Amino acid sequence: MTADLANAPSRLPTADELACLRQLERKVLWLSSWMIHNANHMRPGDDQLKVGGHQASCASITTLATALYFHTLSAQDRVAVKPHASPVFHAIQYLLGHQTRDKLEGFRALGGAQAYPSRTKDSDDVDFSTGSVGLGVAMTSFTSLVQDYLHARDWGHGAEGRMVALVGDGELDEGNIYEALLEGWKHDLRNTWWVIDYNRQSLDGVVTEGLRERIDDIFTSMGWQVVTIKYGHKLQAAFAKPGGARLRQWIDDCPNDLYAALCFEGGEAWREHLSRDLTNAPKTRAIIDGLDDAELADLMTNLGGHDLTAVLDAFAAIDHDRPVCFVAYTVKGYGLPLAGHKDNHAGLMTPAQIAALQGAMAVPAGAEWDKFAGLDLATGDLQDFLASNRFAAEGTRRLRAPTVPVPARLEFEAAREASTQEGFGRILHLLGRGDSALADHIITTSPDVTVSTNLGGWVNQRGLYARNPAADTFRNRHIPSAQKWERSPRGQHLELGIAENNLFIALAAMGLSHTLLGERLIPIGTVYDPFIQRGLDALNYACYQDARFMLVATPSGISLAPEGGAHQSVGTPLIGMAQDGLVAFEPAFVDELAAIMRWS
Repeated sequence: MTADLANAPSRLPTADELACLRQLERKVLWLSSWMIHNANHMRPGDDQLKVGGHQASCASITTLATALYFHTLSAQDRVAVKPHASPVFHAIQYLLGHQTRDKLEGFRALGGAQAYPSRTKDSDDVDFSTGSVGLGVAMTSFTSLVQDYLHARDWGHGAEGRMVALVGDGELDEGNIYEALLEGWKHDLRNTWWVIDYNRQSLDGVVTEGLRERIDDIFTSMGWQVVTIKYGHKLQAAFAKPGGARLRQWIDDCPNDLYAALCFEGGEAWREHLSRDLTNAPKTRAIIDGLDDAELADLMTNLGGHDLTAVLDAFAAIDHDRPVCFVAYTVKGYGLPLAGHKDNHAGLMTPAQIAALQGAMAVPAGAEWDKFAGLDLATGDLQDFLASNRFAAEGTRRLRAPTVPVPARLEFEAAREASTQEGFGRILHLLGRGDSALADHIITTSPDVTVSTNLGGWVNQRGLYARNPAADTFRNRHIPSAQKWERSPRGQHLELGIAENNLFIALAAMGLSHTLLGERLIPIGTVYDPFIQRGLDALNYACYQDARFMLVATPSGISLAPEGGAHQSVGTPLIGMAQDGLVAFEPAFVDELAAIMRWS
């Protein structure tokens, strides 16, 4: 299905648009590199501490980000940007008019553009905060599920958008990504793109051989389409020549560390190694011998993730709403003197190297921050192209939604003796039985502890959410049970598997629905108190984004004493006190709990 998507399949750019895209790609690479250089080498400071930044990580993703932001995306789409590519994001926002020069000059300083994209601290158009790697990636999946939930209630605002993650291949080591993949499969995930910057280098070195095949297997098994963008058009043309198939086989067989090393060493090293390996392939040697060293290095690094046309072709070919994983082969540091070096993750260009890059980019001295200096097209043509950008057509895309009316008092069935956990269940049960805007906007979720955290009554009243209806087989067969486990698009409880990271990232997505998707939800999540620690980084991530939700930790304390120490908790109050963006309560009475829930 594509009818609900405003811009899928994407059209390919015209020749004039492609010319603009190529110029903006150059400018994004320059601005992101200069931003980091300025912060480390030129900005006045009181100490000699390295400010940091990741010029090589930015360079590897520049083409992918250019294709997305300046052509493929529309205003309904939401993006999680690879954390280390923050300068690329800020440079793009600067070109679109959503970021200021002052903020770029203040990169990684108080009040400046943030080291990693931040919803709460950056002034430009950040959709999802990223920084603790892997969490922003998973956030796109859960936001897509929330979008489906809203559209099932006819609460969607405009066309459905795609939830896109620009993913560093090193992020794929994070376990929470695979927890999210499995949960997405369970809930028939749609409208989600993960674009992997497959540069095969991480902070300490080069990735393990065979990783791409594992990526393909895992994503395919979870129902995703995997699109590999491996070769650019120059390499494809070389492969079509006599002897080209042998050249392709050599590249396919080349170990990642050797390929990276040759990228760093350059054309002479490429020639020496290829000539030795291809001694008995004269037709392939003829391809190599017809190029000078610079041309040979350009050809051998013409990977798909750096070829705008190849990337745009791949994006435009998607004509469905199934989740898609793009594996875009890139070179870490592409276009910079750091390209391919195993230590380039935190490496910085020297003043001499940035000066050489400035000369190559034709940026005059004093015009380093100019949006169009050194570009080959007329400024007016580039300004017109940017003004027509669909992604930025509506300005910054922070939506608003009205608050939900709350009664003066939350009712509950009083009892002479009752635990707060039991009282919590009764309050929600009565809300579920009633007919109010408050009840209609509540969405509950739990990692397979729905019944044991006293959400059973609420679920019996409001049902389980699923895109595709499913009957309660046990009830239909008249097997006694206190629970109604019927699923439908109108249900108001999202049942999760036992993965606390997923719980907190789902709560973050639900708790930002008013600003991301234009409709306010009141998310309530439940979990056994001791297992908050299992998902503590994801909880911090949700709070850091200022997501609004209620977390009910129950059973708590020593309520589960007979189950042993593993299910007891005495440390959670410390988390409540220490976690910024979180208000914590320890109610002792049900009427106290009702007041707290109403306030929340």
